Amino acid sequence: MRLVFATVFEYPHPGGLSTHVDMLSAALLRRGHEVSFATPRRISPVRLELVARAPSVLLQALGGDRGRIWSHRERLRILTQGLARLPKDQIVIAEDVLAAIAAKRAGLPCLLTVHGYLTREALSRRGMLEGSLGQRYFERMEREGYLAAGRIVTVDHRLKEHVLTVSGRGDARVQPNFIDTAWALGLPPRDDSRTALGLGQVPVILCPRRLTPKNGVHVAVAAMAYLPHAVLLVVGDGAESDSLQSQAAGLDLGDRVRFEGAKPHAGMAQYYAAADAVVVPSVPVAGVEEATSISVLEGMASGRPVVASAIGGLRELITPGENGLLVPPDDPRALAHAVREALSDAGPALGRAAQDYVARHHSADAAAEAFEDDLSAL
Repeated sequence: MRLVFATVFEYPHPGGLSTHVDMLSAALLRRGHEVSFATPRRISPVRLELVARAPSVLLQALGGDRGRIWSHRERLRILTQGLARLPKDQIVIAEDVLAAIAAKRAGLPCLLTVHGYLTREALSRRGMLEGSLGQRYFERMEREGYLAAGRIVTVDHRLKEHVLTVSGRGDARVQPNFIDTAWALGLPPRDDSRTALGLGQVPVILCPRRLTPKNGVHVAVAAMAYLPHAVLLVVGDGAESDSLQSQAAGLDLGDRVRFEGAKPHAGMAQYYAAADAVVVPSVPVAGVEEATSISVLEGMASGRPVVASAIGGLRELITPGENGLLVPPDDPRALAHAVREALSDAGPALGRAAQDYVARHHSADAAAEAFEDDLSAL
């Protein structure tokens, strides 16, 4: 099959969506399919900057959500026109609802992968107000996107229910996130990684998270007040960077919390290798809950005990006490207590069970085979 991954957003970019596309596209290539990528920047970078970005900044400065609406409309137009130029034997794998709309308008069959909640996430991280013009626009686009797709795949069961609620479609298939399990087997040696990162033999806790409110990095920072002999490595960037660094300074945590910034996916192997435990302390924000997190899967596949919040798709990955630990969200004391358990003699057994679980249930090659069935049906 001739497949094109499409999104109105940037690709590649830091975050789970890009990692998902990287792994799925590579697995589909291994299975003999042709794969290409379509984004507004790849189609028309000049138009993206001059027609989509620049006016949206000016409009947003005037108040309301007109800038956001303008940007999304123009991205949709650019992507639609780009897809319309493709041969009609192409099948679109849409990575957001606007890409599904673009595929339908371009006359191409489409499978939509639902990674999150378009409207809820806009409300949670972009300053959009409840009942605003922007919310109404996003809700309309979200429903249209679900109805435009020939097939829908969601990455957890909560998202499947969301699709049903928004669009009335109950035919979405749940395909939890997945990883390249061979990647985890090729991690560098632990001691070499620690030396390269300037770490001694203190317990190392890894928090591989973008610095956004729903990712709950503030909970991990607060928990370090109860873990005086450990070091926290925060790998990621985002709008919360300044406030999180101020939080760490206010708690007088010194160099026990290190903000490493964003790293390319290939560079993350060193951090997982150096870690003794991985934390994913996500919190609900504006109805948005973490899906089947790729960070959790990578931590598990690396053989590290993972401590995560008991919300959303995270509960679909971790069986507490068997292959990881779950804690109430936004509870630094509970997180610290669970991390101490992960760093104890119980940690290695949790890590081994987690690694085995991911190998059996979340490999990219198995996921590609399931996607292949959906794509063939189109």
